Amino acid sequence: MNTGKAACIFFIAFWQISLLCLQAQMRVAPDRYRVEFVDKNHSAYTVCQPQDFLSERALQRRARQGVAVTRDDLPVSALYLDSLKKLGVEVLNTSRWFNSATVRCSPEALEKLKQLDFVRNTPLQKEIWQNEADEKDELSENLFSFLFRLRNEREIDAKYDALARYYGEAAAQVGMMNGQALHERGFRGKGMLIAVIDGGFFKAMELSGFDNLRNSGRLREIKNFTSDMDDNTEGSSHGTNVLSILASELPGRMMGAAPDAEYVLLHSEEIATEYIVEEDNWIAAVEYADSIGADMVTSSLGYTTFDDVSQNHSYRDLDGKTVRTSRAATMAAARGMIVCVSAGNDGDSRWKYISVPADADSVVTVGAVDRDGQYVSFSSKGYTFDGRIKPDLTAMGRETAYQNSMGVVNTGSGTSYSTPLVTGMIACLWQAFPEKGNMEIIDMVKRSASRFHEPDTLYGYGIPDFAKLIRSSTLPPVAKNDSYAVSVHPEPNSDKFTVFLSPAQHRRVHIRIKTPSGRQVFSHSGFVSGYDKYEWRVGDSEKFDAGLYLVEVRTDAGAVTAKKMF
Repeated sequence: MNTGKAACIFFIAFWQISLLCLQAQMRVAPDRYRVEFVDKNHSAYTVCQPQDFLSERALQRRARQGVAVTRDDLPVSALYLDSLKKLGVEVLNTSRWFNSATVRCSPEALEKLKQLDFVRNTPLQKEIWQNEADEKDELSENLFSFLFRLRNEREIDAKYDALARYYGEAAAQVGMMNGQALHERGFRGKGMLIAVIDGGFFKAMELSGFDNLRNSGRLREIKNFTSDMDDNTEGSSHGTNVLSILASELPGRMMGAAPDAEYVLLHSEEIATEYIVEEDNWIAAVEYADSIGADMVTSSLGYTTFDDVSQNHSYRDLDGKTVRTSRAATMAAARGMIVCVSAGNDGDSRWKYISVPADADSVVTVGAVDRDGQYVSFSSKGYTFDGRIKPDLTAMGRETAYQNSMGVVNTGSGTSYSTPLVTGMIACLWQAFPEKGNMEIIDMVKRSASRFHEPDTLYGYGIPDFAKLIRSSTLPPVAKNDSYAVSVHPEPNSDKFTVFLSPAQHRRVHIRIKTPSGRQVFSHSGFVSGYDKYEWRVGDSEKFDAGLYLVEVRTDAGAVTAKKMF
């Protein structure tokens, strides 16, 4: 056999295979591709004027923590994007940090695109993801919700009984971390902006648990980074469940971990299919969170495998440096944000390890325990490939209370649900210590955790204890006007009112009803003990003219005012 000819045939075959691999790796979904650019030349932006592409809030967050704006933060060159559009290419998303774009185009336009001198024509790293498998969450929650409903509501653990009068079904998940210790001091996440990256926020604009969030303007935005649907609020309700664990305000039924925070909801998961384009969507979402000045990112998503098993992640990839999402999560942390991600639900599968971006070095990776604080077998395990402890923290991820898209307080299981619990409480802690940097806050929380001195691959550093942080630290004065200390809830179409108070000893409550001009038309005093809610009705002898009135409730804990139509 002619060895020279054989070598030539081998080279041609290798070249053809390599070309096919290049095209396959550029393809992130049917008719969608990732394009990397060689530079950021011809940009209209400069690092000297970051206000042109970063919000004032984003710049303030960086300034507080000494984070500089670099060329990596510059947007992708608009000239390059315009050149793509002239070829008939639709630009879907861009990435500042990776200098790339996700596009939709025909095969003919793709061939022209590859000839452009500003397009990097090198194979993309193999990075195939799959959704964390919320399917496991759903299967688990169906079983656990059924069992939970069978249990008498009065059979709540004694240590959470007092909390249940205010937190309702969320008493155990908040109380396990002693999160109420922050809430009692008036720290409920006020002033913190949390970006929730998830797979859809169905009914988030309608549920009663988010009424105060919407009415106060703290639900800032719902933004869609996918190209498989037009309505930002459609798709999965998983993101709505996650948001409810953070932001619900249903006193006596369910209270979220950070009900006073501001939220932006970022939809990155494509519901009908599983393609690597979701990587690009997630990165675009986390970069957007950076640009608007989010303080925190929480994402109950993760990826390990794909339908094409030849492109799955391997354990070797879990070093925090190989996969794009993990690198993006680290970049977000480097810019002063706290990023919380779910560990994954593969602990009892053949894979068993955490997913990505849970392997990222600077993120808070959250695993799951049950209501007794014991590890649950589905929670994904560490170590990372390079030997780091993961998960970082654990929280209640079995029978976790949330408000579903029907407005019912239900329970579900998965690290998807333990993650927002930790996120919300960290937001409250950061509100209390705004002068501290993101890594300082994370270090504080780890040091408070139950296994800080003996971390392992199941619990990480364990369950955080926010009461311990308060006892060991000097906190600022409590805000006397905080809505947690005292809140009033008029019932629609009724003269009945309910007052909720934070834990304390016996308290006197004083109630006054005034006209908008300040004229008092009603007064009442009562006596309230601890978490016991206080209810009263306006007497039949009190007749008001039809219209809007202000209901003022004062206690030694503070004062609030609610509006009421008579």
